[in-house]
Amino acid sequence: MKLEDSGIYPFIKDYPKCKILYRFEKGECITNSIARNEDYWYVIEGQIEVVATSHNGRRIHVDDNVEDEWTGHLSKYWGQNLYCDCIAVTPCACIRIPNPIFNNLIKDKDFRLFFYFKMSSRLYDMYRRRLSYDLFTPRQRFAAHLILDAEDNDCYMENVSKTCDELGTSRRNLYNIISDFEALKIISYEQTGLVSIRDREQLRNIAQPALEFNENRD
Repeated sequence: MKLEDSGIYPFIKDYPKCKILYRFEKGECITNSIARNEDYWYVIEGQIEVVATSHNGRRIHVDDNVEDEWTGHLSKYWGQNLYCDCIAVTPCACIRIPNPIFNNLIKDKDFRLFFYFKMSSRLYDMYRRRLSYDLFTPRQRFAAHLILDAEDNDCYMENVSKTCDELGTSRRNLYNIISDFEALKIISYEQTGLVSIRDREQLRNIAQPALEFNENRD
């Protein structure tokens, strides 16, 4: 995406500082949990993962920020600190909006509507995902993940830990589910991370409750 095509461009076009593209490599940290940075970030290219780390070192997936979305320590706007890191999942390009400029922009009604709409949409998506952890079994969630992410019945898990974070389950439990699905001849799995769907109908039957919940947007 070009900066000029982004939803935020009409609001920041007269601010040269906000039109500078900052580029981050895959795995690079945009903002860390202990930073006292008061600036706001907006994603123009790529994908960013928001993660928290528990006291015992457990990594917790919180959110994904994609193109044309806000990222960074947004909770500070509401006087909170969720102590999250924002990590580039792919090479990324972001713009940085200094706090004084943001405070000036937020006085504009149209900008407030833009900001609040973006934020509320993300919060509902986060709430929906967290709610699914209690409503559906890891088996159902993994089956739905495969159905939704597969292309030509193939789904590639580049990072098993990230998949576990997204599904809210442990590596051991995920590998047990994969072994169970293989035994039932629903999927085949290779150590490279490639999952091939062999029985899509049976997989969909397992995933159906989670799929219906995910697709219900009315």
